[in-house]
Amino acid sequence: MDTLGNRLNLSRTALKEIPPDLVITDAHLFNAFTGEFLQGQSLWIKEGAIAYVGREIDFLRDPQTRVIDARGMLILPGLIESHTHTVSNRYGIEAFVKQILPTGVTTVITEVMETATLAGKEGIAYPVQWFEGQPIRFYHTLPPVCGLTSTEEVMAPSLEEFASLLKHPRCLGLGEIYWGNIFLEGKQGERLRELVAIALEMGKLVEGHTAGAPAKKLQAYADLGISSCHEPITEEEVLERVRLGYWVMIREGSIRKELPGVVGIFKKKIDFRRLILTTDGVDPEGLIEEGYLDAAVRKALAIGIPPEVVYQMVTINAAERFGLDHLLGSLSPGRMADLVMIPAPEEFSPQLVMVEGKIIFQDGHSLVEPKKILIPEQMFHTIKIGDYRFPSLPTHGRVRVMELVSRLVTQESIVDLQDPKASADLVFVLALNRLGNGRGFLGFLKGFGLRRGAYGTTMNWDSTDMIVVGCDPQSMQTVIERVKENGGGGVYAIGDEVVSEFPAPLLGLISLKPLETVRKETKGLDASLRENGVKWEKPTLTVDTLSTAAIPHLRITHQGYVRLKDRKVLSLEA
Repeated sequence: MDTLGNRLNLSRTALKEIPPDLVITDAHLFNAFTGEFLQGQSLWIKEGAIAYVGREIDFLRDPQTRVIDARGMLILPGLIESHTHTVSNRYGIEAFVKQILPTGVTTVITEVMETATLAGKEGIAYPVQWFEGQPIRFYHTLPPVCGLTSTEEVMAPSLEEFASLLKHPRCLGLGEIYWGNIFLEGKQGERLRELVAIALEMGKLVEGHTAGAPAKKLQAYADLGISSCHEPITEEEVLERVRLGYWVMIREGSIRKELPGVVGIFKKKIDFRRLILTTDGVDPEGLIEEGYLDAAVRKALAIGIPPEVVYQMVTINAAERFGLDHLLGSLSPGRMADLVMIPAPEEFSPQLVMVEGKIIFQDGHSLVEPKKILIPEQMFHTIKIGDYRFPSLPTHGRVRVMELVSRLVTQESIVDLQDPKASADLVFVLALNRLGNGRGFLGFLKGFGLRRGAYGTTMNWDSTDMIVVGCDPQSMQTVIERVKENGGGGVYAIGDEVVSEFPAPLLGLISLKPLETVRKETKGLDASLRENGVKWEKPTLTVDTLSTAAIPHLRITHQGYVRLKDRKVLSLEA
């Protein structure tokens, strides 16, 4: 007996010695190994696994055997989401599961970095419990906890704790490690290198993050054992990494939509079996209005990527990358009976979705419900900010500022406050430690475009801080107090008035409200910011990312600005 049940029973079913539990007949079936679409196929399922697949129509049956006539529809293996963030997109696990049941995704491989940054070992253990027993299958990777400085890594589990957590049967390895962090000198880089060594020794995988990495660093990074990356944004970057042996995950989600920029790679005469299609997470708006990995599949088909390549990227390629191909990724004997039924190769519109032989969605209706999760009370009380007094800021002279050059990328700039043109677009940016040490840093942000009021959030990437961007101290103070009252989330205020808000009391990251409510509230925040001058698409995301080491070039913490190229902490004074 193993995770697939009794293999002897599977074998005996294929030999017609015992009847299958379920038979699907007259199916047009996708063979993930060869990329073929085969007609007139039958699928025999026993104890949640596939016992037989082929043209044989004469099967043994008893009164309990269920038969489904596919009527020539196409059956694919269940889709595998290879890289996502299910605990950082502002909605709860139950809302997420409920929304993706109709999408054809049967397996999700997720990061848990956000909760670990704030709650350490508990921030890993509890989400892993939430994943268990859900109607879709979850695997996870452990967060290496990569901060701008060691201060942001204060909650990281010890190496001994990591080793214990890596033993979990659904843990596939370490999550994305920022290439800049693993090459750091001193204890911050040493911790990551030791952690990678532990994971590899245990036979686990290590996920990568190579945005902006030069050629030599890409090779040195692979030498350390990192074997995947989801950051390539051009055809050339994809090809460079594939040639080095990386598994390359092409993103089509809410943070980035990379398919149009890399579509040329699919016209090259190369093997595509190390390419994977993923989302890297989908926000509430995208999840409701566009979809999940199913939306990425439809986009790939629409821009002309051959259907067989698209379906391999979300099934067998993903399964092979994570060493799960003996269980998942194909419709073949001995594998889990995870499948999705669609009308035709070019029309990805799930009509039936099955996990381990159990139908979870059929004909427009979900047939299962997400498992209710239990959350400890302390995870709702993580905003520990005391009274904060704004320092007096200089009104003349040269100051250092964060300047946005895109909605996510910043640069370090020096501005003369007595130059009206250069200083016209400056707003305050405040980083307040929210774990209770009382530290804060107030600087300037240029290029955001906000004309009045302030916006603050505790949903910052890789950070233990609350970030507030504002035009005046009064609005910023209103935001801080309201976020504290809400237990976290995002707030936009003008003066003493709260204009829009998104309460996220679970670790200051997540709302447990229905997904439609989460969507409405988060869209309201973005709309308020755009109505008051912000030019960037999804401006709340811009603020969320001001604290991460994943995006160049100048970031902010409660200690000061941090320049990524040398990790030097910089003051306001130029």
